[in-house]
Amino acid sequence: MTFSKKTIFFSVSAIIIIADQVSKKFLEKFLLSLDSNSINVFGEELVRFTLAYNTGIAFSIKLGSRYFLSAISLIASIFVIYLILKIDIKKKLELWAFSFILGGAIGNLIDRALYGKVIDFIDCDFPDIIMTRWPIFNIADSFVTVGMVLLSVQYLFFEKKEDEPHTNQ
Repeated sequence: MTFSKKTIFFSVSAIIIIADQVSKKFLEKFLLSLDSNSINVFGEELVRFTLAYNTGIAFSIKLGSRYFLSAISLIASIFVIYLILKIDIKKKLELWAFSFILGGAIGNLIDRALYGKVIDFIDCDFPDIIMTRWPIFNIADSFVTVGMVLLSVQYLFFEKKEDEPHTNQ
């Protein structure tokens, strides 16, 4: 499949990267100007913007150095680009999912490569089922998550199973 037919998906990734980077820099500057580096956005404690820096991966898990994590992110991003180019244009849900994942991965890769840490700021308090507060995240994280959910939906509900018997009636 040619690149030109998939331009929309790469454009979406680019928009995600730009929105992620602009939001991080704007909110970092704004939150650093506050005494507490945090401000309520919705409800008393439900959603707030809180400045946090993540030197690890998801949930701040320490998995290696800045360079190791940057290299893994770069390799994963190149692989996702390959997948977008390889996937049949008819598989729109899968293409949208990978474009979301690519945008989010590169958004966080930029932070990690330039600053050695990812800027996070979305701070949500879900019902106290698993933890007191959800780990602080950003727009890039959100799109990676949405992309993974879309991929799960694609593979669980829309992919034909190879082992299903074919019936001709």
